[in-house]
Amino acid sequence: MLLAILKDARKRSHRHQGGFTLVELLVVIAILGVLAAIVLFNISGVNSSAACNGMKTDGATIQGAADLYWNTYQVYPVGTTTPATLPGASDVATPAAGTTINQQELLMANLLHSATVNWNAAAPTTGTEVFTYKASPPQGTVHGVLQGIASCNPYN
Repeated sequence: MLLAILKDARKRSHRHQGGFTLVELLVVIAILGVLAAIVLFNISGVNSSAACNGMKTDGATIQGAADLYWNTYQVYPVGTTTPATLPGASDVATPAAGTTINQQELLMANLLHSATVNWNAAAPTTGTEVFTYKASPPQGTVHGVLQGIASCNPYN
């Protein structure tokens, strides 16, 4: 008798448990949506942060190359044209503020082994690194910016 009552109770309890209700599904979807929004918000700045860190690394490399150029020639590589000989005619011992660093001279002097194409172009595109000399002493200090990304300017 007791066994029959338990079987009957089991059948009744499973009869109404066919699936999830609409409210339960909506609550789960809402929770997943909130979690997805939080994750996307947290990783949205990763690309610009990586670009800033890359520019810092490139700036340190270019600063080292410019210092080695100074040690060899007692002038800094300036300008955007490729000189016929090292050092070029436009090179100066104390570069003016905002003078671009001559990438071609650093490559010709074998102080840079690789370079991003046109990182010191006259009209750089958005996201391009631009390296110039700073205004404050020492005058050979490199200043870098990422064109089009105002929040990344770590060398001011």
